[in-house]
Amino acid sequence: MKINIAGVGKVTTALLYNLKDKVEIGYILSRNKEKAEKISKELKQGIPVTYNDSFNFEGILFVGYTDKALPEAKEKLERFVTSNTTVIHFSGFYPSTIFPEKWHPASIHPNCPVIGNEISFKDVPFGIEGNIEIAKKIVGLLEGKPYVIPSESKTHYHLAAVIMSNFTHSLIYLAESIYEDANLPKELFTEVMESLLNNTIKNIKKSGTLKTITGPIFREDIEIINAEMELFCTKFPELCSLYDSFIQVILSMKEKTNEK
Repeated sequence: MKINIAGVGKVTTALLYNLKDKVEIGYILSRNKEKAEKISKELKQGIPVTYNDSFNFEGILFVGYTDKALPEAKEKLERFVTSNTTVIHFSGFYPSTIFPEKWHPASIHPNCPVIGNEISFKDVPFGIEGNIEIAKKIVGLLEGKPYVIPSESKTHYHLAAVIMSNFTHSLIYLAESIYEDANLPKELFTEVMESLLNNTIKNIKKSGTLKTITGPIFREDIEIINAEMELFCTKFPELCSLYDSFIQVILSMKEKTNEK
């Protein structure tokens, strides 16, 4: 299997490093040839090229464009793509249909933060769509877990991922800031964070979200809620409504729990 890449983003680069001993690496296309040359040198294979060079992709093309740039991919890449090319992108938001049908397209979305080449995709769930056969082969080589996502469900699928990952990350940032204000040790923060998140995940996996929600809002401990809301709004006045919104979410969960 020959893999080419267009756009040396974090995901495509990490994928290449995970696949380098399992596939043949073809062209590495980048606006910045030095970046492509660096990757080629580190992987000890691949042909660095720019958009000004003359070549054609054969085999599989990984498109590493950002979501913002992905709609422009057809125009930028069509002169390099042949009838023998299968084109894959890694957006959780866009379906494979953003590419022409003649490209035999697929989308493969890893459900994990990719922040460096050292990441392993083993056991990571991948949302796949479009050319399912080739998508499953790629995920199989990565030792991930493929799950087929209907094209029309990509927006819902991606929004849920953003809430679970990015929103949670931002809330942890706020919690960390509160610890810093109270001069509580960093080690305690990381230990508490790990314990709370790990046990929350275990509980939800076992019994679901509604049966495992707890805390002062769920118990309707008014004095504690008011005191902590005052502290939150003093610390983050521009986010005061956020605290109230989470109160409403938790109370609506309690209502649903009582209905069952």
